[in-house]
Amino acid sequence: MKQLRGRNALVTGAAGGLGEYIARALAAEGVNLVLSDLPGAPLEERGAELEKLGVKVESVPGDLAVRDDAEGLVGRAEEALGPLDILVNNAGLEFAGPFLERTPNEISALTQVNLVALMLTTRAALPGMLQRGRGHVVNIASLAGKASFPYLAPYCASKHGVVGFTASLRAEHGDEPVGFSAICPGFVSRVGMFGRLQDRVGDPPGVVRTLPPERVGEAVVKAIREKRPEMIVNPPGAKPLILLSALAPRTAARLGRTGRFREFAERFAREKEVAPPTLAEERARRTPD
Repeated sequence: MKQLRGRNALVTGAAGGLGEYIARALAAEGVNLVLSDLPGAPLEERGAELEKLGVKVESVPGDLAVRDDAEGLVGRAEEALGPLDILVNNAGLEFAGPFLERTPNEISALTQVNLVALMLTTRAALPGMLQRGRGHVVNIASLAGKASFPYLAPYCASKHGVVGFTASLRAEHGDEPVGFSAICPGFVSRVGMFGRLQDRVGDPPGVVRTLPPERVGEAVVKAIREKRPEMIVNPPGAKPLILLSALAPRTAARLGRTGRFREFAERFAREKEVAPPTLAEERARRTPD
């Protein structure tokens, strides 16, 4: 989709974190936006900032941990702005720590938001895109969807699912004028699960150095323009780690159990456990089994 100006996009998880930077990058290209996030998130404030870039912005709150909200979000977005050309599935939950300490509520909510809701919103948006002969679905995955890390088992599972889902849709609709991209950021500074803890946990091991969140917004725009299947938003050293995970899983697992990777993972998990929960984490933990 070479021409982005005047297109309509829905961005989930848009009130803060990576969603803020993705929405800003799209608005800078002239894309009109529907911003979605949890009820109570500062969507109107974010929208007012983006409207200064000369685009239309609508706010449609929804809790993607609730199936009805996930299924109906695209319809409500199109009522607010018009037919969607771009869907950015960015919303996500980020529980970390030993797997056996994760509650059933946490596992269920994380899987629902990170993977099930993403599939439901895509299922709702795709028929219209195919009918109109244009569109692009961008799914925000993670380096944790290409390699595996200790103390992130449910999160890694969900992001591997996102990568696989996106690849399967490309295979299924490869001859259609609709694109599907998986964006795989590594450790992002300032925002997100790592960025909120960066001052306390320090830098990750060198091959997975941090990158600023603006790089993720740039990657989304590039993926849409060039119909990229996948974008690894990491320093070059991360790609050998991905290859190692695919070609030598036993060696990759051993690497995760020892040395700097293990020390960093343990430190990160400890800090995540005691950090104040996000609004999404609070809601997820209150959701009945």
